[in-house]
Amino acid sequence: MTTNPASSSDIRWQQRFANLQKALGQLQAAIAEHRRDPANELIVIALIKAYEFSFELSWKTLKDLLAWNGLDVKLPREVLKQAFATGLIENGQLWIDMLEQRNLMAHTYDQARARQAADLICLHYWQELQWLQQSLQERQDNQEESKKVTP
Repeated sequence: MTTNPASSSDIRWQQRFANLQKALGQLQAAIAEHRRDPANELIVIALIKAYEFSFELSWKTLKDLLAWNGLDVKLPREVLKQAFATGLIENGQLWIDMLEQRNLMAHTYDQARARQAADLICLHYWQELQWLQQSLQERQDNQEESKKVTP
């Protein structure tokens, strides 16, 4: 019986994915609150911060999954490009935009920019993050099924 040399990274991407799912739950709650009260500045701040956590965990989960597949990439932009090239994400340019916006959001101090960021998150980025979550869940389920079949 052979041991998968990537088993520690296997566990790592799955652990990171579990954390990503929690972060996406928080983002979903922030989006729901923002839709109920879009003028509330504290909710906008919470929404942006929840997005930042979710995005950070997204690219790091992709990085771990790529490592599990034998691809060693470190920087977020490289991870996103490789994830697109290998079919882990479908809309590469949107992910690059999400990365750039995440970097700008860290320096969002005025209300107009914060509201613009919240709109981008709710109208564009949330759907892409949900797609990633579903795709990773399917990959994890398939991986678990193949473990059951392999003696």
